[in-house]
Amino acid sequence: MRVINTDIDKKLKLGDNLCCTIGNFDGVHLAHQALINECKKIGEKSVVITFYPHPITVLKTNFKYCFLTALNWKIELIRRLNPDYLIIINFTRKTATTKKEEFIDYLKHLGIKSIVCGKDYKFGFKNLGNIDDLDKEFNLKIIDDYYVDDIKVSSSNVKALLEEGKIALADKLLGRCYTIEGVVVEGFHNGEKLGYRTANLDILGNVPPKKGVYAVYIMYNKKKYLGMCNVGYNPTIGKLTNLKLETHIFDFDKMIYGEEIRVSFIDYIREETKFNSLDELKNQLKTDKEYIYKNYK
Repeated sequence: MRVINTDIDKKLKLGDNLCCTIGNFDGVHLAHQALINECKKIGEKSVVITFYPHPITVLKTNFKYCFLTALNWKIELIRRLNPDYLIIINFTRKTATTKKEEFIDYLKHLGIKSIVCGKDYKFGFKNLGNIDDLDKEFNLKIIDDYYVDDIKVSSSNVKALLEEGKIALADKLLGRCYTIEGVVVEGFHNGEKLGYRTANLDILGNVPPKKGVYAVYIMYNKKKYLGMCNVGYNPTIGKLTNLKLETHIFDFDKMIYGEEIRVSFIDYIREETKFNSLDELKNQLKTDKEYIYKNYK
């Protein structure tokens, strides 16, 4: 897959019989995957077009958008689906003024002949463009809404499930484990004092799952480990001011401050709790670890 970072006013020519799908693809969930996979079946080559940053962060002042997939992780997930091209259009206020006719001309200049999208797809200035406009200019393939367990697969529904702690169901909609990647930061070493050293990540712009303890997989240096992760403020030992991911990696004793890891959420184990004593906390951590070992090893 060739990745192209560009601006909307830069004319590109990639071919003469291309098929594209267009969107933000936050999460690259099962419905997104269906669009991309269908796109690969049509035309000589397939093109995925997305925007960065998310348009809502440009159009709404001081709006804090929490994403399911940071850009690098999104690129990797799309790469796994193996389209021919990924075009990342720099989204600015100027981009937002692109008229629907101008965007159609942009696609034609690329060499787009076919488009795969959902029935509600809109585009262009103030979202005035719709599938009827596309159908006049391109071979259009409409993909039906995708459902899992009677739940429509969408980024907003995945986020809602994460916020409710329904991690296993959110993972089903994603088609994989919800994953947060980042650089390990130094904490207060409270976990180490309890015998459970943790690798700590800041949530940053990621969608925070419901506060609590999770069974997780950790990817470090191309190797996968089992572990448990607390999402929250560490109320028993000096409450934190910022939400943190504190991950205890099983069978692992390396110091990895400043290094990147990925934490993939498997299941929600229990709520974050303020214990009456450190001994009570240690006993619960022991119970959590044994349970995760037994059920997810």
